[in-house]
Amino acid sequence: PKSPQEQWDAAPRADPDAPPPEPSAGDSAEAAKARSAFDEVDSSGVVPVDRFEDLLDSVGEGFHGDELEAQRAKVDDGSGKISREAFARYYVALVENADASDDSGDEEEREEERGNAREAFDTVADGKTEVPSSKFQALMEALGTTYCEEEHRRTLRKLAPGGTVQRDAFVEWYVDWVLGDGDSDDDCTATDDDDDPAAESKAAATWASLTTAKEGSWKCEVCDVRNDKGAAACAACETPNPAAPPKAAASGNAVSAPGSVGPGGFSFGGGSVGAGGFSFGAPAPAPAGSIGAGGFSF
Repeated sequence: PKSPQEQWDAAPRADPDAPPPEPSAGDSAEAAKARSAFDEVDSSGVVPVDRFEDLLDSVGEGFHGDELEAQRAKVDDGSGKISREAFARYYVALVENADASDDSGDEEEREEERGNAREAFDTVADGKTEVPSSKFQALMEALGTTYCEEEHRRTLRKLAPGGTVQRDAFVEWYVDWVLGDGDSDDDCTATDDDDDPAAESKAAATWASLTTAKEGSWKCEVCDVRNDKGAAACAACETPNPAAPPKAAASGNAVSAPGSVGPGGFSFGGGSVGAGGFSFGAPAPAPAGSIGAGGFSF
C-alpha cells in the first residue's frame, strides 16, 4: 500500500491557471428556454458576441440601435464571446426586470387612482370619513365617471350594507372597479331580477309558454313565438302572419260621397253632371207658373 505522502502526491490537482467555474443561471423555466434557444443558434456552447442579436431573436426578444448595444454590453465580459450559461443568466435577469417594471407600473397607476378617489370622497363628504349611500352618485360624478343606477345599486348592497359608504372601502372598491380588477357589473341593462332565482324561473316558464306549440297555431319565423291561428301578426314582434288571407279590395261600386266624382260625373251635395246637364242638390219642385211637360201651369 501507498504511504499517505504517496497518495497525496498521486491525487489530481486543480489547474491553478484554469478559470473558476461559471455561475449557473439556475433551473427556472426562463433559464431552460434560454439554453434551448442558444443550442438552436449554436450547439458548441460558445458564440461570438456579434451573434447576440441571433440569440435574442431565438427567445423572441428584439432590440435595435442604442438599446441593442446597451443589452449586448450586459452579456459581453470583454472576451468577445458569449457562453451558453452567460446568455441564460442574462435572459433570466431580463425577464425578472421586465416583470418588476410591470408590477411597479401597475402599483403607480393604482396609487394614482387611490388619490383621485380620496380627493373626490373628501369633496363630497366635506371632510367626513363616511357618507350616506344616497351620495354615491355624487361620488361617481365627482370622479368624472358614468353613473349607472342599476349597476351601482348592486354595488351599494356590498359597499354600504348599513346605508353609509366608508371612505377607505370606497377608495379600494373604486380602484378595483376602474382598473377592472373587481367584480364585473358593467351591464347597465341588467336589473335586480338577475340575482333573483324565482324571477329567472318565472321568466323561463313564460318563454316556454310562448314557444310551446298549440293546435292550429303558427310559429313566428323571427322570434319563434307561437301565435293563435287567427292572429294577423306576431304578438311579440308584430311580424305579419305569412298565412293570413289578403285584405279584400275596396268595391268599385261604392256610393260617391257628397262633393265627389262618381261614375255619373261631378256631384255637388247630392247633384251630379250627367247626360241631362248640371245638377246641384236634390231636384227642386217646379214653382207655380212654371212650364212643365204638359204646358204652362199657373
